[in-house]
Amino acid sequence: MAKIRIVVADDHEVVRHGLRGALQLEPDMEVVGEARTGEEAVRVALARRPDVMLLDVKMEDIDGPEVCRRILATAPKIGVVMLTSYVQDGMILRSLMAGAKGYVLKDVELAELKGMIRSVYRGHSVLDPKVTPRIITAATASGPPAQREAALKQAALSEMDLEIIRHLAKGLSNKEIGALVHRSPHTVKDRLEKICAVLDVRSRTELVAEALRTGLI
Repeated sequence: MAKIRIVVADDHEVVRHGLRGALQLEPDMEVVGEARTGEEAVRVALARRPDVMLLDVKMEDIDGPEVCRRILATAPKIGVVMLTSYVQDGMILRSLMAGAKGYVLKDVELAELKGMIRSVYRGHSVLDPKVTPRIITAATASGPPAQREAALKQAALSEMDLEIIRHLAKGLSNKEIGALVHRSPHTVKDRLEKICAVLDVRSRTELVAEALRTGLI
């Protein structure tokens, strides 16, 4: 019988080892890798190509939704499940828009988590029952369509993305922005390309105009 190959990414060693020990007891599951940071999570996922990845939302360097996006850009068949204690609407939406197959809280029963892993392995999506109402509320929030559009777009962007947009609106170059956000000009360029894709625009000018139109800045 083929085993479900799993990678566990969490910045707490106790969580990683606890999950490894529990999952390894299942005859149809095998933990093939662990990661402590976001960068390490990307490297391990792309090297091991697991069937399912359990990924925390808050990592030391890169947050979970961005890690998920980077992994799926190269390995779209990996079923990423966010396993976290955070229930903020923005983080939930960003995770799902990044392509996560599930969003599960860490207080989930172990037997239920194992069932969710099997469901994702079979190609299904899973959501913690405590999370579902928040997604529905965020997606159907009252207010004009433009406000709902802005809320969804903002949820897909990180705090750094929004900071970059604000600096861009001031006319700063990639180098100048990089110095302010402590990133290289190349990284800023990559982030701007990702932001343009999220906002569905083709240029820096259009990006600023769209950000102003939807109230992002």
